[in-house]
Amino acid sequence: MDIGILLLLFLQLVVGLASIFVSAGHMDGEEMLKLMSWAQNILIFNPTTAAASIASVHWIYKLHILLGMGIFVLFPFSRLVHIWSVPVKYLRRNYQVVRSK
Repeated sequence: MDIGILLLLFLQLVVGLASIFVSAGHMDGEEMLKLMSWAQNILIFNPTTAAASIASVHWIYKLHILLGMGIFVLFPFSRLVHIWSVPVKYLRRNYQVVRSK
């Protein structure tokens, strides 16, 4: 697998785990409501309101969103796309195809 996508996935994992500690600091859910508003505005194609809704959230959430969008951008160009394109018949075969050079 490409080293870039692996690094991106690892960074996303680390930032996601680090955001748990930030979330523990505000148990009222106000930050999560802002992030929910961002997601809703992205889904209805309203980027201006989406950007304004997360303007005041902690930077770690913004980084988590940025890395997540990076995964969506790089996904079609990586080997991860094979989870959708491999035919089902390959799941039941009991041998491995090895190509020689």
